[in-house]
Amino acid sequence: MQKLKMIPCPRCGEDFPEKRKMLGYHVCVNCSTVKPLVGITTVEGSGDHTYNDIIIMDQDRATAIAKAEAEITGKKVFMEVLDLDKDENEISQSVKEAVDQALEEEEPLIVDVDDTPKGIQGIDY
Repeated sequence: MQKLKMIPCPRCGEDFPEKRKMLGYHVCVNCSTVKPLVGITTVEGSGDHTYNDIIIMDQDRATAIAKAEAEITGKKVFMEVLDLDKDENEISQSVKEAVDQALEEEEPLIVDVDDTPKGIQGIDY
């Protein structure tokens, strides 16, 4: 595997790959102010001649388009932006804590095992 040549970031001093500077970026990813890009899928054509396409743009532009579309159609704006850089373990832990807290707040469900199920006659349980 080829080792990347690292250079210091002018803002924070952390090392980042020199190749990033060659691509037009002057600071490391953590210091960057550029927002992640958004991919919007579309279905083009009609009848038997349809195809899928993807349009890639920045988040601000995608949000503006979604708001304009919602205003025209009279619907609410729903736009899901996934941040794939987030720590999945941290998210899983926060979900687990929220579920545990919700379960602790509810009263326990008591089931009588000797009780016969009640329901529609003629259906076997």
